[in-house]
Formats: sequence, structure tokens, C-alpha cells
Amino acid sequence: MKILVDDKEYEIMADQSAICKSLNLMLPLTMKLSRSGGHEYYASLPQELNVTGAESTSHVKAGWLYYFKDWNAFALNFKEMDIAPYKVYVIAEISGGIENTLQDAPGTIEIRVLE
Repeated sequence: MKILVDDKEYEIMADQSAICKSLNLMLPLTMKLSRSGGHEYYASLPQELNVTGAESTSHVKAGWLYYFKDWNAFALNFKEMDIAPYKVYVIAEISGGIENTLQDAPGTIEIRVLE
């Protein structure tokens, strides 16, 4: 999978997990993401992801993609942070320094997620 931000392409290091497979079934996706909490951009997905066997964490890393099941939210993180008491499911790492692009991006961005 890959993600496009401002016409720049980044690879999503997806594996064969249930959560990655369920995201892949929704592609292609075009979404408007909002900046939140000084560490992420997020948007609701059109349907829930299958989290069977997915790792959950309260410690998010820069340059990683997460899923917050309570809000059905797809989240791109650009800053490492402890978000306890909340927990998110790990989807995948994103290559290419996407966190640097997101750090200085405006309050709302549009992305495309492709196979």
C-alpha cells in the first residue's frame, strides 16, 4: 500500500495481518484528515477495520499509522507520544519521512491511500 500527501508518495509497510487486509479492501481511499493533539492527523473510515490479532498500544510513534476503534479513526502520527488512557491498534509503519511532511502541514490535509 502507499499513501499520497501533497503529491508525494510514501510506502505503507503493510503485512498480511487482518487489520491491513481489511484496510486494503477499502482502497482506493481519499480522505480529509484533521490535525489533533499536536501529534497526529485523523479521519473516520467508511467502515470498521478487523482488529483480530492486532497489537494495541498507548505509545504512538512518529511515522506510523494507527486505528482508534472507538471513533473508527485512521490516524497518521508525526510525533512520538504516550496517549494513555487511550489505546490504538497498530496498522503499519510508513516509510520515507512522512512525519517531517506532517509536522509543518496545515490543520487539514487531503490524502490518498492506494494499493
